[in-house]
Amino acid sequence: MTVRCIYEDKKHQLQSTEQIHEVPKDSEFIWYDVIAPTNEEKEFLKQTFKLSTKEIESSVYTLSQPDISRNSHREARHIIAHTLVDKDFTARALGITIAGNTIVTLHHSELASVSDVKQQLLDHQLKPDAELVTLALLENIVDTYFVHVEKIEERVFSFETYNMESARNKKLMQQVFDIRAEIIKLKRILLPMEQLVDTIKAFGTFDKDSQKSQLFYDIYNQLRHETETLASCEDLTDEIKDNDQSYHTTRISKVMNVLTIISSIFFPLSFLCGWYGMGFKFMPEYDWKYSYPVFIVLAIVITAALVMLFKKKKWF
Repeated sequence: MTVRCIYEDKKHQLQSTEQIHEVPKDSEFIWYDVIAPTNEEKEFLKQTFKLSTKEIESSVYTLSQPDISRNSHREARHIIAHTLVDKDFTARALGITIAGNTIVTLHHSELASVSDVKQQLLDHQLKPDAELVTLALLENIVDTYFVHVEKIEERVFSFETYNMESARNKKLMQQVFDIRAEIIKLKRILLPMEQLVDTIKAFGTFDKDSQKSQLFYDIYNQLRHETETLASCEDLTDEIKDNDQSYHTTRISKVMNVLTIISSIFFPLSFLCGWYGMGFKFMPEYDWKYSYPVFIVLAIVITAALVMLFKKKKWF
């Protein structure tokens, strides 16, 4: 467990500490960043910010979907967002509580999105404002999605260089199925986050300030663009998969057509062989000296006639 606090002192300078009791209660800006809170720290959050056990647990563990709620006791807004861990596309919960100009972030382990915003704040690249910090956190989270969405988009559009002959390549189709699996994992994170942003937009949470409103709409538009890009990539992989299936279906159809023609040619020949292969004692053809050459000529005539018939019907 770790608690890191950033606050603004009386000289309007930002200070950083890991001791909660060192933070002045009358500070104009306070940011409590709590990682894997202890029972004592959970009680502090419950008493100070009226957070429920469910809200705390959902902020530390991925127990529920991204959401926003309002605490009527202190007019606090509680947001649960999901960050994205590289490689395995695992979601990590991040709880953000805003009460006045105080912000509390709760998470289970170190998150690059949070660390980057803290550094921006300490470097004076970001104004010490709880809502601006919240928007910066959401922007960083959405940016992490964009990196993965862009990689998938590049891989999908690289398939345009393949022709239909390449569709027979098992390695190519395995790449398509791998990408589709990644798209599903990303959509499980992006779609709930899009619903969260839609809810924030409906609440008009950041509409009072033009700068915050513009930043929020940038986040909103970027997230919508990412989900639409994923949908386009999914459609393209669907087309590639369908084209591959159609290609193989056509090839199988051609093979079956050839096999059917061959079977049709050999069916009457097999019938004659079966007829004269019965070996009855009183079959007159057995005693005729021209039986064998006549049988050969008959087989050739039947074969030629069937081939000409099939060509006339354009079966091959």
